[in-house]
Amino acid sequence: MRRSLPSFLALLTLAASLAGQAKPGHVYGISFFQAQPGKGDAYNKAIAEISIPVLDEMVKRKAIVSYVALNQVAGAGEYSHVYIVEFTDWAALGAFPARQNEAAEAVLHKSWSEAVAAFTELRRFIRNESYRPAGQQP
Repeated sequence: MRRSLPSFLALLTLAASLAGQAKPGHVYGISFFQAQPGKGDAYNKAIAEISIPVLDEMVKRKAIVSYVALNQVAGAGEYSHVYIVEFTDWAALGAFPARQNEAAEAVLHKSWSEAVAAFTELRRFIRNESYRPAGQQP
């Protein structure tokens, strides 16, 4: 537990600032990944070339409200990369995979699964979590 405390505090600080900007009904999807040993730089390059352009296209298409991709620079924990994606509602969260694929086809001219096929060599999936701003009624 002690090793992940700095990571938890950093996420808590980020969550507090995002919650202050949150609009009623918005939902947040958070995904955690761990770069494979010695593959952090290659994974960051792949994120810049594949993930970010697709997420930017999704914002442009209004499939998502916003996103932030984080790379851990201090602390020790079970993950090295975190993605926080803001959705207008639960339906938009549910539509994410299909809309992500559409954006990948538009930007990269291939499906999302084809685009990230090499990611399995670069990182390990940890988990996905979904949140809504605290204090909001369902």
